[in-house]
Amino acid sequence: MCQTISAEEQKAIEARRAYQKQWRARNKDKVREHQRRFWLKKAAQMQKQEKENV
Repeated sequence: MCQTISAEEQKAIEARRAYQKQWRARNKDKVREHQRRFWLKKAAQMQKQEKENV
């Protein structure tokens, strides 16, 4: 299934990406903390899954 994106939608996507890139550059501490929490949670999930599979 192939979807085509209109030029207007493509510009909206590019604008959102540019904004998010700028936000991440200005808020490196928030990004770092979010990634830390994500991987702690992911590690806990993996550990739980390993225990269930044993």
